[in-house]
Amino acid sequence: MHRRHEPPYAGGEPASEESMGRRSERRIDDRPDATSAPAEGPDDQEVAALHALVAERLKQAHARVHALNVSADAKTALTRQLLIVSETAKRDLPEAARRLSRFVHDLDEGHPPLD
Repeated sequence: MHRRHEPPYAGGEPASEESMGRRSERRIDDRPDATSAPAEGPDDQEVAALHALVAERLKQAHARVHALNVSADAKTALTRQLLIVSETAKRDLPEAARRLSRFVHDLDEGHPPLD
């Protein structure tokens, strides 16, 4: 047993949820096993393919920026824009693909997209 002024795990048994005045909480070890997860559906495959495409195009865009004959400051600005596209891909993949497409189009047109 532990005394009332000690934290719940100070020794012995952990305090019960009732004595702590908490409702039941979901714990990390309550997650379902990965083996019980449903198989990937067609949407998951499409998202994975888009991720792979954006990743490859980002890699190519970085290589193109690196090869440009512009100042170091211009390359830094362009690289930052590509990093913004990378960060956007974590939250909104279709938007990142659109931004990257515009970026590459501007490079193809011969005017680097400097903001």
